[in-house]
Amino acid sequence: MSKSLLRDVHAKAYGKKGLLNNALIQSEVMSFFSDKNRAVEKFAAMEPWQRRILNLIYHSVSRGLTYNELRLTVHVSKEKELRKFLLAMCRDFLIWRSNSTGAAVYQGFSDFSRCFEIKADEPAGLDRNLVDYGNLLNWHICMVLSLAKKGELRVNTNGTLHRRSFQICTSAFTAASKISEKAAENELSLIFNFLTQNDWLEQENSLLYPSEKATEFLKTSGFRLRQYVLSWWLNVRFRGDAVHCRQLLNELAKGRSVSEAAYLFWVMDPSYRVLESSKHLAWDFLPRPLRELWLLGLVKFQFQSGKVSAVVVSGAGKEWMETSVVPQPEGNVSMLPNFDMVVSTDTSPYLLFLVSCLSRVKNDESFLCFNIDKEGYLAGLKSGIYESEMEQFFNWIKPPENVLSTFREWNSSFYGARVSTVRLLKIDDLKILSELARFPHFMECTEEYIPGYGFILNPKLEHKAFEILESFGYCPFVDLSAKVRDRAPTEEWRKDFTIAWPESGKPDYELKDDIDEASIQSALNSTKYGSVYQKLDTFDLVKVLRYAKMAGTFLAAKVKDPAKRAEKEREIVFSVHALHLARAPLNVDIQERGVESMLPLPLSFIQEIKVLQKNI
Repeated sequence: MSKSLLRDVHAKAYGKKGLLNNALIQSEVMSFFSDKNRAVEKFAAMEPWQRRILNLIYHSVSRGLTYNELRLTVHVSKEKELRKFLLAMCRDFLIWRSNSTGAAVYQGFSDFSRCFEIKADEPAGLDRNLVDYGNLLNWHICMVLSLAKKGELRVNTNGTLHRRSFQICTSAFTAASKISEKAAENELSLIFNFLTQNDWLEQENSLLYPSEKATEFLKTSGFRLRQYVLSWWLNVRFRGDAVHCRQLLNELAKGRSVSEAAYLFWVMDPSYRVLESSKHLAWDFLPRPLRELWLLGLVKFQFQSGKVSAVVVSGAGKEWMETSVVPQPEGNVSMLPNFDMVVSTDTSPYLLFLVSCLSRVKNDESFLCFNIDKEGYLAGLKSGIYESEMEQFFNWIKPPENVLSTFREWNSSFYGARVSTVRLLKIDDLKILSELARFPHFMECTEEYIPGYGFILNPKLEHKAFEILESFGYCPFVDLSAKVRDRAPTEEWRKDFTIAWPESGKPDYELKDDIDEASIQSALNSTKYGSVYQKLDTFDLVKVLRYAKMAGTFLAAKVKDPAKRAEKEREIVFSVHALHLARAPLNVDIQERGVESMLPLPLSFIQEIKVLQKNI
């Protein structure tokens, strides 16, 4: 802050005391404005909606909230008062603001981090059964990877999931679908953003396949999958600030009504108007971070008449808050003589992945029931499961003797009569051949030793074999013609998943009104009467046309006859003279700029429209 502004602030606090040195001014200003008692007294004297605003700003922590977001929390009649209130709070140094791309972003000071809390009206009545999603997200990730392994996931040319593949996934998430159809879609979006952003999926032509990175993680570190997903989610939603997430969860430790819980997490998804005094909220009206915490198994929901009535932290959430580690309960696996297998979702993700590749699941609960038949089993083997992996699978599930003998018979029909390409390594120097044959690390990389000739290499360990050969002074030329796959597309998934996060800016010391004016104009532009092109449905389009006719405002539109595919879109500026909406086809009489005559314009021709704030 400049010296002149600092002196003005000092004068506001103490009155003018004549000439003072800068160190004294700064010390006195700091002691006055950082006084918590002053802040608490001002907070107690505020109106309820003003206390709510300060509470939301302080719960947003490093994210901050813009004017456009905060206006969604007050009644429309309070918007002008909101502007004045925010500016007054900044001048009283209870909050501070910065300029982010023309909009004001409001944030709180760490000095007052616990001064503006609002007590819960009443403790939530948690007398009904609470619904916990448990570890189902782990299972669904493994299932999606298995579908990709079997070649059942396709993407469109624009990078979105093919309609049929989308339906296969969402229909399998029955535990989420019982809550809401949107819940299954939200979970699919969460899973695909995780898989694509971490390069766990690859694309070949229009098909998606699990990457080597994904399968290697499941094999070696699968027990950490839930922790890994949570760490990724915290980076995406909280920019890595796990402390902030714990602070919000701590508010739910004893249970809160759904409206209070929605307000807490609204600060991380401030894209809609919060429904005031609602005792029950449907899934669609919950902030997205709160929905995702339920999918991650960190909170429980209490449902009433199909809607959420209360929220409380789950056992896994409490343990994570205390230890920063998600609990890893021991899983259970039971293979029955009738070829049914019961597997808990807490078991190894790699086992879940293999079982999903080899069989068909009957349910979507904490204990999954799979049915294994020959057709599905062989289809899983054909997807590229190695014989060594199947032996490990048998050791895991410990099947009854009749089941094990059947599995080995099915394996022999596949592995015993398969046609595959192998790499034959010939060693001309018999001395080197003898040394390699006695070298256990090299023999691990081979399928078979051919005395007097060479080896058949293990396709998965070829690179290690070649590294060992180089240490012997050999540098064999290898024509690696492995399939090259592309990264799975991510951008289309990000569009729906990403939540706006204001850019950080420098503190605004002068606190003039011009930033708020820009915010108000930006707020207007975000409505259907804005000065940026928007695609509107018929209902909103009629409203804008009626407004333009009544106010005499010019409109600009991009028009095109939808029946003529070859026709190019053109831009026109016009005023509205009459609306003909009694019967189809709907049209309006317009007068284009610079043209004297009027002509009809069908509403179906209007692709995008905007309001010109100034008449031309």
